[in-house]
Amino acid sequence: MNKYILVVDDDAQMRSMLQQVLESEAYIVDTASDGRIALDKILHQPEMPGVILLDLTLPGMNSLQLIEALRQHKKECIETIIAYSWSRDALEQARGLGIGRCLAKPFDLETLLELVSTRVA
Repeated sequence: MNKYILVVDDDAQMRSMLQQVLESEAYIVDTASDGRIALDKILHQPEMPGVILLDLTLPGMNSLQLIEALRQHKKECIETIIAYSWSRDALEQARGLGIGRCLAKPFDLETLLELVSTRVA
């Protein structure tokens, strides 16, 4: 069971809240504020995250670009992604890129925790 989770979100409050909630459930959490930082962490850390929580509206290297880069370099990461966004269009684009777990904001934390627990089990 891989309890390492990477939270990728440009909103510092959201990153912090998700980190606190997940750590209270005994997950090991790392964070990234944009796609480039997330890609660097995924490619250079010895352990691949069991779950990548990905906000679909990121500055710089956006989430869809990150998904494409992961498909090229770490294809096995695609199935670990749980994407979330306010934008229905962004969620549909993510689904089109093979992301099977998508949540519309605002989402229920219990629903998120359930998705995370089924992914790391």
